[in-house]
Amino acid sequence: VFAYGQTSSGKTHTMEGVADDTELRGIIPRMVQHVFDVVGAADKHIQYTLKVSIFEIYMEKVRDLLTAATSGIPDIRISEEGKGKGIVLKGLSEHAVATGEEVWALMVRGRENRSVAVTNMNAHSSRSHMLFCLTVHKRDIREFKSSVGKLYLVDLAGSERVQKSGAEGTTLDEAKKINLSLLTLANQAT
Repeated sequence: VFAYGQTSSGKTHTMEGVADDTELRGIIPRMVQHVFDVVGAADKHIQYTLKVSIFEIYMEKVRDLLTAATSGIPDIRISEEGKGKGIVLKGLSEHAVATGEEVWALMVRGRENRSVAVTNMNAHSSRSHMLFCLTVHKRDIREFKSSVGKLYLVDLAGSERVQKSGAEGTTLDEAKKINLSLLTLANQAT
């Protein structure tokens, strides 16, 4: 699921919403609550393990937003595993979660580490694409079966008209990378 639009159009609010207000919760907290409701209603022989990763694509680099920021946010290496196994993000942290509150705490930490800047259009403009990944491991201990699923929810940085945003210097370089990556994504999706 992608949130896509011009800068300052409400993508981050749509994805995150307001944590303390059930009416104003965003897509991520609502999805997380639904998953925990399903896990809580499962038969006793079905076991679940949930893990969260949050990362950003900033200036064409992948960065883990949940890693301790004492020495900066390390870049993540992208590699391709064997045939049919897809892309792997080497060094990306996964955090086991048991409650929606634990997920929200991770989202807050990720938001604090996300690349943002002030522009003429937005006082808190995201300068990166943020990806929230929930990995669900399901194990049936009676049937000796297991499965894994991943759900990605993506808050894309907004497209910008440089004249309107007043971007200069690093913020201008970020805007160019954002617009180029959005164009590339649109070309892949069509």
